[in-house]
Amino acid sequence: MITTITLNAAIDQVYRIGSLDVGGVNRISNMHQDAGGKGLNVAKVLTSLGAEVDVGGFLGGSNGEKIRRLVKEKGISEQFIPIAGESRVCLTVMETSTGKGTELLESGPVISEDEWKSMLDWLREKSKKTKWFALSGSLPKGLPDDAYAQMIDIINANGAKSVLDTSGMALRYGIEAKPFAIKPNEQEFADMVGAESLSTERMRREGCRLVEQGIGHVCLTLGGKGALFCNQSGSFQAEAPIIDLKNPVGSGDAFIGGLLYGFSSSEDDVEAYKRAIACGSVNAAHPEIGYSDWNEVVDVMKSIEINELN
Repeated sequence: MITTITLNAAIDQVYRIGSLDVGGVNRISNMHQDAGGKGLNVAKVLTSLGAEVDVGGFLGGSNGEKIRRLVKEKGISEQFIPIAGESRVCLTVMETSTGKGTELLESGPVISEDEWKSMLDWLREKSKKTKWFALSGSLPKGLPDDAYAQMIDIINANGAKSVLDTSGMALRYGIEAKPFAIKPNEQEFADMVGAESLSTERMRREGCRLVEQGIGHVCLTLGGKGALFCNQSGSFQAEAPIIDLKNPVGSGDAFIGGLLYGFSSSEDDVEAYKRAIACGSVNAAHPEIGYSDWNEVVDVMKSIEINELN
């Protein structure tokens, strides 16, 4: 079983238009609505790959009930904790002329101290039964910067493993708790080490340093430049597959879905890395957020080469 946790779940609403006229009138050619938030996108990908997965997090208000309904419609089991606040809506405007997306993200509800305690109590029991966890996304208001670190400590204490995908202080504190894997993108990793930008060599050195400190896998997604991986065996780099870009939103979440599928299926590291890259690429080649297809993923995996760095 894999459990994905989304502390700041959302309704993902995607508008498709020809081109965005800022300050003008924009007519929508197509609208798509789905349960969103990074952990939920991970769960969608895992489900499409055939993994056994359920989801947790916080949900509140009418938006929360809609998210719960959308999750159930996908056949995904949920164990959300109810909260007093209203869950958020995240809007993406996709330009069909350029393939670029503009995201408008609500900040979401404020989590109370009692609600957070309920989450940690639930996790203590859940991590005795579930071996793999995805901890994904921003922290909602009301939670401390070390919220993910608290969760990782509980998961580690029960012998389970987590993949962390967040940014800022939540990532800094989370790393100190030593999750099994992290997946920052290039800018998130640069921000974490206090640099405006990083060379490949600097990323490799910093990634290997984190491995030495106890993180099993440092996975850096580099957009069109591919990905860089560090583990106990060394450091590795892969070029991004060539795709017909439709919507890159959710590709990092799809990457984690592929990575977790590989880890939980006892694939070797290189195969798991290839699956992660392929899942991210397949998502970006489709308009849906959190899209995956087994056959498409396998086809893309065949084109991916991962080379060890010296």
